[in-house]
Amino acid sequence: MKKIMIDPTIRKEQVDAIQMQLPKDWEIIDQIEKADFIVTGNMDISEDNLRSCGGSLKGIIQILPGSAKIAQVGIPVYSVYDTGLTGVAEHAIMLMLVLSRRLLWLNEKVKNQEWVEGKSTPVLTDQKNYTYNWVGLPESGQLHGKTVGIVGFGFIGQDLARRLKAFHAKIIYYDIVRASSDIETLYEAKYAPLDELLHCSDFVTLHLRYIEGEGGNKKMFGKQLFEKMKPTAYFINTSRGQLVDEAALAEAIRNNRIAGAGLDVFEYEPFKPDCPLLPLISDHVILTPHVAGTYVEEARKTIAMEIVEIIREKSDQ
Repeated sequence: MKKIMIDPTIRKEQVDAIQMQLPKDWEIIDQIEKADFIVTGNMDISEDNLRSCGGSLKGIIQILPGSAKIAQVGIPVYSVYDTGLTGVAEHAIMLMLVLSRRLLWLNEKVKNQEWVEGKSTPVLTDQKNYTYNWVGLPESGQLHGKTVGIVGFGFIGQDLARRLKAFHAKIIYYDIVRASSDIETLYEAKYAPLDELLHCSDFVTLHLRYIEGEGGNKKMFGKQLFEKMKPTAYFINTSRGQLVDEAALAEAIRNNRIAGAGLDVFEYEPFKPDCPLLPLISDHVILTPHVAGTYVEEARKTIAMEIVEIIREKSDQ
């Protein structure tokens, strides 16, 4: 019987998903000393922890690599990525595209059949006849060739950079700790100080942890930082609402200091009735109800299947 110890910081829903994938002769235990495999999320594993296992431990499986410190004593460490978090990167890109391509404006024009003068007569389309832009879109942007500034270059920030490469976007990033040259080369990302990033970026996308208390980062994005952004730039936040001064963001949008914003997180959730962003909802201010990382059921099942597959494969070696 294989014995699997699961980090107690991992959510019960994920543990249940793993349990559902385990063969009947496998057992989940809570004693690290008796484990054949350890599944960890945010739990640090010390050298003493690992040596207490004797020779029974065959491997450690880490969900979200880099989220915990694991001592190096010759025990193999295998990585499983939280696909629910990759949804955050996808959501950020969706917001960029919807904003820059003015998707909501276009949808509203088509819904209301607001055609431009001279293009109101239907034309049968074939290989020679097309009617382009019959709603009169004045301008729109694209991600290709644009500069995307990623503030916070952890797992989600790096996953976003990986996906943006497909759009041939120019990627710059800021983080308190600069990534290794190997990571920068892998994602074709260039480090920039925060002020430089704000000045150069067509999209500023926030991917930081929220840190409370003195020395924290509550409302770090306020009037001063928004004033450093390009007036044609969009602000994206799929991390934590407490990082942003919403009144300052609303003021920057109203005064055309920036082009708009796409937000999935807010200081209060659900909104308070007096949230300053609510009156600004439009094709250039898009608000979603904290759903970027909630593709959880599918993600949990995928994670569980990958964990079981690793244990099967490595047990046979």
